[in-house]
Amino acid sequence: MKLKNNLKKINKLILEDGEVYEGLEIKNCDFGDLSFSEIDFKNCVFKNCNLGNMQIDNLSLFEVRFDDCDLANLHSEEFYAKKVYFEKCRMMGFMVNEGIISETRFENTQLKLSQFRFAKLKNVIFGNCLLSEADFYSAELFNINFNDCDLVKAEMSKTKNFKTDLKTSSIAGLKIGIESLDGITIDHSQVIEFVWLLGVNIE
Repeated sequence: MKLKNNLKKINKLILEDGEVYEGLEIKNCDFGDLSFSEIDFKNCVFKNCNLGNMQIDNLSLFEVRFDDCDLANLHSEEFYAKKVYFEKCRMMGFMVNEGIISETRFENTQLKLSQFRFAKLKNVIFGNCLLSEADFYSAELFNINFNDCDLVKAEMSKTKNFKTDLKTSSIAGLKIGIESLDGITIDHSQVIEFVWLLGVNIE
């Protein structure tokens, strides 16, 4: 993702409902617990910002980067993200059910208990992320790489998968049905995690 070099640096920003914010580098700002109907960010960088517990009905992100930010329990009912990069962010309880996410990366990020139910994800990378108990129920996953992630007890029932790669991730207790295994790639050592689907006991 390439951002413009001439971003306007901001250390204090008062967000307004319905606004489009573009070409900004936003540092050390606290937006926690705020509520909005609609906000768009384009070609922006957030550094060390607090967006925790925000409620944004319609949140659109295009070519946006978040570095070391807190987005825990952020909730958006209509979430759109394209070419977005999250690095070392705290996103526990992040909720974007039915969202649309494409060409996006989550790196070294805490996503425990996050919710992507019924969402559509395409060309997304999760790298070294904590996704334990994350919820992808009925999500559409197209070309998704989970690299060295913790997916312990994550929910992936009724997902539709095309090139979903779990080979290098921890998947103990992963909740998934047989119908969702098509399109998933695993390592041979992970096969044991799916034996329970066959209803057999191994002694």
